[in-house]
Amino acid sequence: MIKPDRHTNPKYSILNISTVILSELNVFYSIQYDNLLNKITDTLGDEAKMNFPYALNFLFLLGKLNYEQTTDSFRANEIK
Repeated sequence: MIKPDRHTNPKYSILNISTVILSELNVFYSIQYDNLLNKITDTLGDEAKMNFPYALNFLFLLGKLNYEQTTDSFRANEIK
């Protein structure tokens, strides 16, 4: 999924969706899951929904994203 092949549309790749997620988190301190998904689909289109969870997992594994279960929202980690 992360490594593109010749059939992958770069617009809907995990790396591009991750970039859009991080740019949205730079604008907002914290954003709920549904609101973030709506912003991604508004920006990139409905086909981005398929790779959205993978992009969140990718950012979480890199340590760039925190999930707050009580508010069902995401925050970007501070750069140290």
